[in-house]
This record gives sequence, C-alpha cells and structure tokens, in this order.
Amino acid sequence: MTFKNTWEKADQHFQLEKQTIENMVRLALPNKTLAFYEVISGGCANLNIKFSCTNSSTPLLLRIYLRDKDAAYREQKLATLVKDSIPVPEVYFVNDIDDYRFAIVDYKHGITLRDLLLSGRMDNIQEVMVEVGSALSKIQSHRFPQSGFFDNDLHIKDSISADFCITYTKKCLMHPTTIKKISKEDISKIHHHLEKYHFLFPDGTQSNLVHADFDPANILVQHIQGKWKISAILDWEFAFSGSTLCDMANMLRYAHHMPPEYERAFLYGLQSGGFQLPQNWRISIFLLNLLSLLDCLIHCPPEQRPNQCADICELISFIIQHLDNCHVL
Repeated sequence: MTFKNTWEKADQHFQLEKQTIENMVRLALPNKTLAFYEVISGGCANLNIKFSCTNSSTPLLLRIYLRDKDAAYREQKLATLVKDSIPVPEVYFVNDIDDYRFAIVDYKHGITLRDLLLSGRMDNIQEVMVEVGSALSKIQSHRFPQSGFFDNDLHIKDSISADFCITYTKKCLMHPTTIKKISKEDISKIHHHLEKYHFLFPDGTQSNLVHADFDPANILVQHIQGKWKISAILDWEFAFSGSTLCDMANMLRYAHHMPPEYERAFLYGLQSGGFQLPQNWRISIFLLNLLSLLDCLIHCPPEQRPNQCADICELISFIIQHLDNCHVL
C-alpha cells in the first residue's frame, strides 16, 4: 500500500442523487443546464464530480464537502492567496443545498502524481520531484502573523505549539481504536519517543503556509513537451499556519517505497527555493507523521475502512522502528 492508493474513498460510501446535483449546478449557474457528469474517484474525505453544461465544452468540478463544510471558504480564499505563485483550481461559487455545502471549482487536467509514480514510468522522477520541492518552497513563502488554524477568513483562531502536538498525540494514544489496533508495546514505545524527542516538534514560532495534505495524491501533473509538469495542487481544506516540516512529513511518508531519487530530488527542489533544513529534521518528520497518522486512525472506523486502518498501522510500525534507532545530532 503506497500513497493511500488502497484507502477507501468517499464515493464508495456516499452517493448523491442526480436531482441534487442538478439543483446545485442550477443554483450556481442559473442560465445553464447540466449536460454530463461523472464522479471522480479518489477523494478520501469529500466528493468530487466533473460536469459540463449544454452549449459548453469546458468542464467544471462540483466539490461537495462531507467532512468540514467551512473548508469550502478556506479553500476559496487560499486559492486567491496563492494563485500567482502556485497552480491551484479557482473556486468560483460556494453555497448550501439540502444541508450539503458545495463549491463550483475550476477543473484542472492531468493525472495525479501518485498514479504517475505507481505506473512505473519513473524515467524523469528527478525532474518532477525537483518541481514538487520547488512548489513547496513557494507555498512556505506565504507567511502569517502567527502559527495556528485558520477561520473562514484565514485569521488565526487557535494557536499551535509543541505542547499542543505532544498533548494531542498522547490523547490519540488513549483512544479505543488506537488501543485496539496498536500493541501495548508499540504504544509504550511511542510514549518513550515523545518524552525523548519532545523538543523536536515545531515550537510554534514558524508561521508559514502549510498545505497539510501535501502528497502525490493531491498533485496533478501533465506531460508537456516531453516532461511531466505540475498542473495543479489540490485539496487545501486542512491548510494552516505553521512549520513546513509538516508538509515535508506528508511528502516523505512513503519515501521508503520509492527509489532514492524521490527524496533526494524533492529535498533539492525545496532547498533550491531557499528552505534550510533544520538539524534533526528527519526525527521531526517522524514525530509529525506519528501525530498525523494517529489522528487519522482515531477517525477511521476499522469496520468501514479496513484498508486505510491497516496502512496507517503499518506506517506507524515503520516509524517506531526507525525512531528506535535514531540519534540526535
């Protein structure tokens, strides 16, 4: 299992009536009539539907927010913020129908970087991963007055600190799903590593834009003039102000399943854009991935999402093994 490709998807558990889709399109585009639509499989949290209207050959995307309704407004404002430096879909319209929040979004062409990497077409993995690293350097160039989670207007509503990260990780370790799926020995080891390396969590002084789901599943690429180029960076619903190490952790979470060039080229592109790797950065991203994976696990019903749950547990085990052998420089 690599890059969440076997995780259960939102469209496997949720379907929307055609009439509801038509009503959403009509509300957003009152002078248009829905001509065609198809669900785009792949989203783990929200539902994405490609559609077109009569007398128009330009497709659009209907995005239905199933997990966090307010994410629609954050994504809309973030797209406006970063569009001059990073390719992102524009969010044209946000509204509610039948208790669903939806958005009409610019449809971006391409395939996911995940699909490209898993296809075996690795001839220019270095070129595309350098571009991915460079894109992250541009994302982190956007700064905010302080670290924290955004409200709908991108103001900071809740701060983030190392203490918050440690406290929340420990809270996740006490959750019934964690206790059921992670062995007592591994839970004990995680507690040990939290005590040993607590000072390597981001301390809350960094206030860069963090995508927070920056991985190959959320990056579209197109083959242009013999090269794979990024056409869009998708799904900004979890974005916050904080440390770029969080996005590094996401991108390198499955690096052990990839050739060495995957990580080397990504880090080269990131550093070429001006980012300086902090000392002990690898331990930091192990800790951040533990936090993120445990958060995913407690929101993952094992009966409904067995593949996702199994992959999370496998990744946690991998991280624990490596933390067992880490040394602070």
